Amino acid sequence: MLQKTYDKIRNLFQGGTGYLRTTELLSAGITTLQLRQLLDDGSLEHVTHGIYWWKADHRPKPKNYKYLELQMANPNSVICMESALYLLGFLKKEPSDIRVATSRTDRSRMHMNFPIRRHYFAERSIREYVQQVETPAGPVSVYSIDRSVVDCIRLRNSIDPELFQKILTTYKKKKDKNPDVFYAYANDMGLQRVAAECLSR
Repeated sequence: MLQKTYDKIRNLFQGGTGYLRTTELLSAGITTLQLRQLLDDGSLEHVTHGIYWWKADHRPKPKNYKYLELQMANPNSVICMESALYLLGFLKKEPSDIRVATSRTDRSRMHMNFPIRRHYFAERSIREYVQQVETPAGPVSVYSIDRSVVDCIRLRNSIDPELFQKILTTYKKKKDKNPDVFYAYANDMGLQRVAAECLSR
Protein backbone atom coordinates (compact mmCIF):
# COMPACT_ATOMS: atom_id res chain seq x y z
CA MET A 1 0.00 0.00 0.00
CA LEU A 2 1.28 3.45 -0.88
CA GLN A 3 2.16 5.69 2.06
CA LYS A 4 -0.20 8.41 0.84
CA THR A 5 -3.07 5.91 0.79
CA TYR A 6 -2.21 4.78 4.32
CA ASP A 7 -2.07 8.40 5.48
CA LYS A 8 -5.42 9.13 3.84
CA ILE A 9 -7.09 6.27 5.67
CA ARG A 10 -5.42 7.23 8.93
CA ASN A 11 -6.65 10.81 8.60
CA LEU A 12 -10.20 9.60 7.94
CA PHE A 13 -10.21 7.73 11.24
CA GLN A 14 -8.40 10.41 13.21
CA GLY A 15 -10.81 13.07 12.02
CA GLY A 16 -13.67 11.46 13.94
CA THR A 17 -14.20 9.21 16.91
CA GLY A 18 -11.77 6.53 15.73
CA TYR A 19 -14.62 4.40 14.36
CA LEU A 20 -15.73 4.26 10.74
CA ARG A 21 -18.24 2.19 8.81
CA THR A 22 -17.36 0.25 5.68
CA THR A 23 -19.78 2.42 3.69
CA GLU A 24 -17.95 5.58 4.79
CA LEU A 25 -14.58 4.14 3.80
CA LEU A 26 -15.78 2.88 0.43
CA SER A 27 -17.40 6.22 -0.37
CA ALA A 28 -14.02 7.86 0.37
CA GLY A 29 -12.42 5.68 -2.30
CA ILE A 30 -10.89 3.04 -0.02
CA THR A 31 -11.06 -0.49 -1.43
CA THR A 32 -11.91 -3.72 0.39
CA LEU A 33 -8.43 -5.01 -0.53
CA GLN A 34 -6.83 -2.05 1.27
CA LEU A 35 -9.01 -2.67 4.31
CA ARG A 36 -7.91 -6.29 4.32
CA GLN A 37 -4.26 -5.23 4.22
CA LEU A 38 -4.78 -2.95 7.22
CA LEU A 39 -6.53 -5.72 9.11
CA ASP A 40 -3.71 -8.12 8.34
CA ASP A 41 -0.99 -5.72 9.51
CA GLY A 42 -2.88 -4.85 12.70
CA SER A 43 -3.66 -1.22 11.84
CA LEU A 44 -7.41 -1.89 11.92
CA GLU A 45 -9.71 -3.78 14.26
CA HIS A 46 -12.89 -5.28 12.86
CA VAL A 47 -15.33 -4.27 15.60
CA THR A 48 -18.41 -5.94 14.16
CA HIS A 49 -20.15 -6.26 10.80
CA GLY A 50 -19.42 -3.11 8.82
CA ILE A 51 -17.54 -1.20 11.55
CA TYR A 52 -13.78 -0.65 12.07
CA TRP A 53 -11.57 0.90 14.75
CA TRP A 54 -8.17 2.47 14.00
CA LYS A 55 -5.58 0.64 16.14
CA ALA A 56 -2.28 1.74 14.63
CA ASP A 57 -1.72 4.82 16.82
CA HIS A 58 -2.69 3.03 20.06
CA ARG A 59 -5.42 5.56 20.70
CA PRO A 60 -7.40 4.43 23.74
CA LYS A 61 -10.99 3.51 23.07
CA PRO A 62 -13.69 5.72 24.61
CA LYS A 63 -14.92 5.00 28.12
CA ASN A 64 -17.63 2.30 28.05
CA TYR A 65 -16.69 1.54 24.45
CA LYS A 66 -18.31 -1.91 24.52
CA TYR A 67 -21.75 -0.42 25.03
CA LEU A 68 -21.08 2.14 22.31
CA GLU A 69 -19.97 -0.57 19.89
CA LEU A 70 -23.14 -2.54 20.59
CA GLN A 71 -25.19 0.56 19.80
CA MET A 72 -23.27 1.04 16.56
CA ALA A 73 -23.75 -2.61 15.65
CA ASN A 74 -27.51 -2.29 16.16
CA PRO A 75 -28.91 1.24 16.72
CA ASN A 76 -32.25 -0.28 17.75
CA SER A 77 -30.74 -2.24 20.63
CA VAL A 78 -31.03 -1.23 24.29
CA ILE A 79 -28.62 -2.12 27.09
CA CYS A 80 -30.63 -3.95 29.74
CA MET A 81 -30.72 -5.60 33.16
CA GLU A 82 -27.51 -5.56 35.24
CA SER A 83 -25.55 -4.06 32.32
CA ALA A 84 -27.89 -1.05 32.30
CA LEU A 85 -27.61 -0.85 36.07
CA TYR A 86 -23.81 -0.73 35.79
CA LEU A 87 -23.83 1.91 33.06
CA LEU A 88 -26.19 4.08 35.13
CA GLY A 89 -23.91 3.83 38.18
CA PHE A 90 -26.30 1.65 40.20
CA LEU A 91 -23.79 -1.24 40.23
CA LYS A 92 -20.09 -0.58 40.72
CA LYS A 93 -18.73 -3.78 39.17
CA GLU A 94 -19.12 -4.31 35.45
CA PRO A 95 -20.81 -7.64 34.55
CA SER A 96 -18.66 -10.05 32.56
CA ASP A 97 -21.32 -10.39 29.85
CA ILE A 98 -23.13 -7.37 28.50
CA ARG A 99 -26.90 -7.80 28.31
CA VAL A 100 -28.61 -6.23 25.33
CA ALA A 101 -32.27 -6.21 24.33
CA THR A 102 -33.68 -6.20 20.81
CA SER A 103 -37.20 -6.76 19.57
CA ARG A 104 -38.28 -10.31 18.79
CA THR A 105 -38.44 -9.50 15.09
CA ASP A 106 -34.92 -8.02 15.01
CA ARG A 107 -32.45 -10.39 13.37
CA SER A 108 -29.58 -7.95 12.92
CA ARG A 109 -26.17 -9.54 13.32
CA MET A 110 -24.44 -8.65 16.59
CA HIS A 111 -21.16 -10.58 16.57
CA MET A 112 -18.90 -8.67 18.95
CA ASN A 113 -15.32 -9.05 20.20
CA PHE A 114 -16.58 -9.45 23.78
CA PRO A 115 -19.26 -11.65 25.36
CA ILE A 116 -22.86 -10.49 25.15
CA ARG A 117 -26.19 -11.99 26.12
CA ARG A 118 -28.95 -10.99 23.75
CA HIS A 119 -32.56 -10.90 24.91
CA TYR A 120 -35.54 -10.64 22.59
CA PHE A 121 -38.23 -8.45 24.13
CA ALA A 122 -41.80 -7.99 22.96
CA GLU A 123 -42.34 -5.19 20.46
CA ARG A 124 -44.83 -3.44 22.75
CA SER A 125 -42.26 -3.05 25.54
CA ILE A 126 -38.93 -2.65 23.74
CA ARG A 127 -39.05 1.19 23.72
CA GLU A 128 -40.54 1.70 27.20
CA TYR A 129 -38.49 3.53 29.86
CA VAL A 130 -35.46 4.04 27.60
CA GLN A 131 -32.98 6.79 28.38
CA GLN A 132 -29.67 7.92 26.90
CA VAL A 133 -26.24 7.72 28.50
CA GLU A 134 -23.74 10.05 26.87
CA THR A 135 -20.27 8.73 26.02
CA PRO A 136 -17.33 10.61 24.44
CA ALA A 137 -18.22 9.02 21.09
CA GLY A 138 -22.01 9.21 21.18
CA PRO A 139 -25.12 8.26 23.16
CA VAL A 140 -26.04 4.75 24.30
CA SER A 141 -29.65 3.63 24.88
CA VAL A 142 -30.29 1.96 28.24
CA TYR A 143 -33.35 1.05 30.25
CA SER A 144 -34.05 3.08 33.37
CA ILE A 145 -33.00 1.73 36.76
CA ASP A 146 -36.59 0.98 37.78
CA ARG A 147 -37.35 -0.98 34.62
CA SER A 148 -33.96 -2.75 34.71
CA VAL A 149 -34.61 -4.04 38.24
CA VAL A 150 -37.98 -5.44 37.11
CA ASP A 151 -36.28 -7.13 34.13
CA CYS A 152 -33.77 -8.65 36.55
CA ILE A 153 -36.67 -10.01 38.60
CA ARG A 154 -38.33 -11.34 35.44
CA LEU A 155 -35.15 -13.11 34.33
CA ARG A 156 -33.77 -13.80 37.83
CA ASN A 157 -32.96 -17.43 37.03
CA SER A 158 -30.29 -16.23 34.61
CA ILE A 159 -28.56 -14.02 37.22
CA ASP A 160 -26.08 -15.07 39.87
CA PRO A 161 -28.12 -15.31 43.11
CA GLU A 162 -25.66 -13.17 45.07
CA LEU A 163 -25.77 -10.45 42.44
CA PHE A 164 -29.56 -10.64 42.25
CA GLN A 165 -29.82 -10.12 46.00
CA LYS A 166 -27.40 -7.19 45.80
CA ILE A 167 -29.58 -5.58 43.12
CA LEU A 168 -32.70 -5.93 45.30
CA THR A 169 -30.94 -4.65 48.44
CA THR A 170 -29.46 -1.67 46.62
CA TYR A 171 -32.77 -0.80 44.99
CA LYS A 172 -34.67 -0.93 48.29
CA LYS A 173 -32.16 1.54 49.78
CA LYS A 174 -32.18 3.85 46.77
CA LYS A 175 -33.72 7.20 47.74
CA ASP A 176 -34.60 8.43 44.24
CA LYS A 177 -36.23 5.28 42.89
CA ASN A 178 -39.56 5.60 41.08
CA PRO A 179 -42.04 3.06 42.52
CA ASP A 180 -44.70 4.17 40.02
CA VAL A 181 -42.53 3.11 37.10
CA PHE A 182 -41.40 -0.04 38.91
CA TYR A 183 -44.91 -1.30 39.64
CA ALA A 184 -46.45 -0.09 36.36
CA TYR A 185 -43.89 -2.06 34.37
CA ALA A 186 -44.06 -5.04 36.74
CA ASN A 187 -47.84 -5.07 36.27
CA ASP A 188 -47.44 -4.94 32.47
CA MET A 189 -45.16 -7.96 32.71
CA GLY A 190 -47.55 -9.84 35.03
CA LEU A 191 -44.98 -9.62 37.83
CA GLN A 192 -46.60 -7.27 40.32
CA ARG A 193 -46.96 -9.89 43.07
CA VAL A 194 -43.50 -11.37 42.52
CA ALA A 195 -41.92 -7.91 42.36
CA ALA A 196 -43.62 -6.87 45.59
CA GLU A 197 -42.45 -10.06 47.30
CA CYS A 198 -38.86 -9.48 46.15
CA LEU A 199 -38.82 -5.98 47.64
CA SER A 200 -40.38 -7.13 50.91
CA ARG A 201 -37.62 -9.65 51.68
